[in-house]
Parts: sequence; C-alpha cells; structure tokens
Amino acid sequence: MEPFYNTYKPAWRSFYKLLFIAVLILILAGAVQHYSAGASWLKFMWIAALVIDLLIICYIAVQRATMSLILKDNPDKAEDQEVSFVVCHPLKPFSSDFRESVEIGLANIVHIKVGQTMMQTIMNIGDVIITSSGTGTEEIYAHNIPSPLKVRDEIQLHARRYSNPSAASSTPSVSPEAQQAQ
Repeated sequence: MEPFYNTYKPAWRSFYKLLFIAVLILILAGAVQHYSAGASWLKFMWIAALVIDLLIICYIAVQRATMSLILKDNPDKAEDQEVSFVVCHPLKPFSSDFRESVEIGLANIVHIKVGQTMMQTIMNIGDVIITSSGTGTEEIYAHNIPSPLKVRDEIQLHARRYSNPSAASSTPSVSPEAQQAQ
C-alpha cells in the first residue's frame, strides 16, 4: 500500500468577516471622499484605509500559513500513522508557545466531530475536532477547514485500518448447539 500524506489548511473563504471589514473600510473611505470633496485630509484617509486593508490581508495570510492539520498514513512506518495539528503563534517569537503541535496515532482516534455554524455550512467550511483514547478530551481543534465532512471521512477511513480488531471479537463466539446444551 502506498504512503498517504495530506495537509489541510484553513480556507481563504473562512476569513469572510475580515474580508467584509476590509471592503467596508474602502466603501466608507469612498463615501467620505464623495461627500467631502476638496478636503486636504482625504489623501491621508485613503492611505490609512489602504494600510488597514493591507494589514487585514497580511493577518489573513499569516493565520492561514501558520495552521496545518496533517494526515499521515504510511503502513511501513509506525511513526507515520498519525494525525497532527501544528499551529504557530507569530506574535510569540521568543516564547515556548511559538510552535504548538499535537499528534494522535491513527489507532488512538476515538471520535471525530465536525462543528459548523450556518454560515460555515453555506461556505462548506467547518471545525474538525478529534478526540483520542489517551485522554478522552478534544485534543485537536482545527478551525475553518474546507470540506470538513470529507476531511472527517478521510481520517476515519485511514483510522479504521489501525483500529483494534480484537475489541469487536472480544466476546467469545458460542455456537447455537453449545447454547442449547447449557
């Protein structure tokens, strides 16, 4: 079987609120210019609006680049049979919290949940929440992943290969003849 590696990042469309604010700032700047024609401060207002919009776009790009949900399934390497979640905090460059990583072995996945608001459902984005058998708490919480149901199904498909088959057959099988004899 071939090794499988896939990385999921937040969707660009998941930043719809921030993109709406950026467009709204430009519209307000245009409205102010329209009703205040000839004012000398208009040039500075446009520069400020463009700088704020540029900062919003940079923030979105950094947020998207610093978070990854990674599915690794390599049957030949036990260390490459996991789901990992990596997030970097660029505002903490000298802190031990700069890069956080959580790994859950595919065999240890207990539950995968998808959370979506109504707007996320419309945009086909959502939060993928993974619980492991080690703690029973939600260990991975990946925000704004595109096609979250498809991602959940893909992780479940790979996790089933490593799930404990002895749990299903832990009850001893008794033939019908043996049951009647008892």
